[in-house]
Amino acid sequence: MKSLKILFLFAILLLTGNLAQAQVSAATVKADVAKKFTGATSIEVIGNGTYTEEWEGSTKVYYHRRQVKVVSKTSFAKELPDSRAIVDGMAVYTKQSGKYVYKQFNPGYEELTGMPPIDIDKINKLIAENLCKELVVNCNQILAESFPKLKMTEDSKVTWYSPTSFSFHIDSIQLKRWRNSTTVDIELGKADIRFYRDDMNSEWTRVLHGSAYTRVKNIGEEKYPEGELDKKKYLNQATN
Repeated sequence: MKSLKILFLFAILLLTGNLAQAQVSAATVKADVAKKFTGATSIEVIGNGTYTEEWEGSTKVYYHRRQVKVVSKTSFAKELPDSRAIVDGMAVYTKQSGKYVYKQFNPGYEELTGMPPIDIDKINKLIAENLCKELVVNCNQILAESFPKLKMTEDSKVTWYSPTSFSFHIDSIQLKRWRNSTTVDIELGKADIRFYRDDMNSEWTRVLHGSAYTRVKNIGEEKYPEGELDKKKYLNQATN
């Protein structure tokens, strides 16, 4: 029994030693990623990463992935000196001859910071003008009380993609959609409404078709007396 414990301990130590030998240092990851992001102002390696074995055809490939956050100056920093590009992604390594070798950087989340302020009133006017034309289907079946929840506010989470495109996110929207003459379905949804303009000095003029609402699930229904729903105000009336 004692010899089995010793063998088990030896196996654990051997495995730990192999992993330690294979571990890519944070400094190495930073140096490898910096070759891609030559204008980076900071590179942060997050955590110790993951090790996986994956089959590519008939070949088993060993991967090591490290999460990396890169902050860089933008190509338009002259016009917007506070602007920065933030990329959160994975530095990917493959095992070759017993050690892990850098392969590529896979970007995940990307956004811009330090961008100019947004005129919320003008954005909400653009939403109202396009809500039933571009963004929401069947506005004549959705109660008007849903409309205020489809507006931008001071607390809205904004994501910039370029100086000419951004979106704002709404985590939770309830739409009350007319089903028949006595019933309204209550839907829980979310939205990422995206806007475009011609250049960084232009007004915002366009919205992405269909970006205003994505249904997450039905959460209930409301019953009304016969004829009551005909007296309600609907989304197409609220935005005219």
